[in-house]
Amino acid sequence: MTIYQATMPPDGATCETRGCCSVASVRLIVPALRFDADGVDHSKDPPTFDTCELHWPVMRDACRRNGHAVADSTGDLRALVADFPQCTIFASDGGRLYASARVNGSVQGTTVDAFLVGQLRIRLTQLTRTAVGSASGARR
Repeated sequence: MTIYQATMPPDGATCETRGCCSVASVRLIVPALRFDADGVDHSKDPPTFDTCELHWPVMRDACRRNGHAVADSTGDLRALVADFPQCTIFASDGGRLYASARVNGSVQGTTVDAFLVGQLRIRLTQLTRTAVGSASGARR
């Protein structure tokens, strides 16, 4: 089994799926392939592939269906849960991560989502700052 690494793409990266020029959400780091039974020279295969929100779930699913693991190299979900105990954090079967929390005592929670732990950490940090800023502004 080959392990592909999923990470955040650099700023300004676009989806490399043919015909798509959307902003990339995930960069897939492809390990060097030693497969030669297909008669194709894989030495020139690209080492990375950037995908957008639309194409990442399909790419992730294709990797997994073909026996390759996809590992999130941006962080550990358990550490995220420990760092944000006020949130309910969970992953969907499709690979999307969700975090839900009540902000400023609201009855209805606020939910943020991402494909990678690092992205979700950024969104939770922004949500926390916004909630703290709103709460301190309301008290003045």
